[in-house]
Amino acid sequence: MKSAVIRSQFLLWLGAAISIAEIVTGTLLAPLGLGPALAAILLGHLIGCGLFLVPAGYLGAKLHQSAMGTVQLAFGRLGERLAAGLNALQLVGWTAVMIVNAQLAMNGVSQRLFHFQNAVIMALVVAGLIIIWLLMDTTLLFRINNAVVGLLVIGAMLMLVMVFKTPAVTPIPATTTLSFGQAVELNVTMTLSWLPLIGDYTQRIQRPWTVAIVSAVGYGCGSMAMFATGLLLVLRTGQSNLASWLTQSGLGLVALLIIVFSTVTTTFMDTYSAATSLQVVTGSRRLKLIAIIVTLVGLLLALLVSMHYYEHFLYFIGSVFAPLYAIIFVTYFVRQASLPLWLNFGWWGIGIVSYYGLQAWSLPWGTTLTVLALLSLGVWLTGTVVSLRPLQHG
Repeated sequence: MKSAVIRSQFLLWLGAAISIAEIVTGTLLAPLGLGPALAAILLGHLIGCGLFLVPAGYLGAKLHQSAMGTVQLAFGRLGERLAAGLNALQLVGWTAVMIVNAQLAMNGVSQRLFHFQNAVIMALVVAGLIIIWLLMDTTLLFRINNAVVGLLVIGAMLMLVMVFKTPAVTPIPATTTLSFGQAVELNVTMTLSWLPLIGDYTQRIQRPWTVAIVSAVGYGCGSMAMFATGLLLVLRTGQSNLASWLTQSGLGLVALLIIVFSTVTTTFMDTYSAATSLQVVTGSRRLKLIAIIVTLVGLLLALLVSMHYYEHFLYFIGSVFAPLYAIIFVTYFVRQASLPLWLNFGWWGIGIVSYYGLQAWSLPWGTTLTVLALLSLGVWLTGTVVSLRPLQHG
């Protein structure tokens, strides 16, 4: 039974990583060239998964707390509510991003197969399937999700094969510049978008370290493969538009199914965790209803809001949640005690401001790792000169 739960957890996070958004972000790394971009993918995921997802997943399982529940360790009830509100905001944003990416790709493939295009209908199909996923019984959900993820892995491999089968072209000169550090940071921030969620899916599972590592490895493997697919798509075919390439790929109906179900297996996790966070803010117990409302709001945003600010959205996630969890990790793993709340809030604010300040430096290892190291040191040193308080959680 325990091995089945661990296997389901691995597949859950592998499925979360197989998404159009990950491939699209991978295309942004093409200006670096193949070798440096692959190195940035590996380093970014080692930082994001190893230094953030694993300890955050461990805390959820060890304390039997949701991701937002663990925020109480360093920030009390007020901090939990604030972080929950910010998390819900970013997850509504992610829901919209996922639906937009899906409907664009679906329209391209549908036009080629059925000579039919309609952004609203495609977005409604995706949102409807997400709601069906949310309404499923938990046991049935994991069975169906595991099967779908298995098929998605096969589909993703087919996509990669088709990329290599496409005749190579002379690379198109890059229209934007991207430093190695910025590329690393794009990988880290994509991982960090799951940081305030992972505890929601580990909190009811025993063997904290095992489930945390398995979850992070599942996501990391899938995400690196998706980033590499997006990168190779541009370098091999000269196309940066995934929807256009899928239309011409010859995958046909398989491409349509990959788009739809990769979006669903990822986005239902976003909406569920957004609902979990909103429960903290509102006190409502109607989790599934809130998740459905989140899906509908994400659908509305997808139809109305431009994707122009996508990269800025990713950096916003890193700026908020990297400092937040740096403070939580020092509080639990290093001190087993917390600074006074006002000091933790102060350090969080300093971390957010520092994140944007350090972005201008284009450090080769990215911004997040620097923020984690400097902020952790600052919080630890502060703890040597002020009175600490007992941990508050549960």
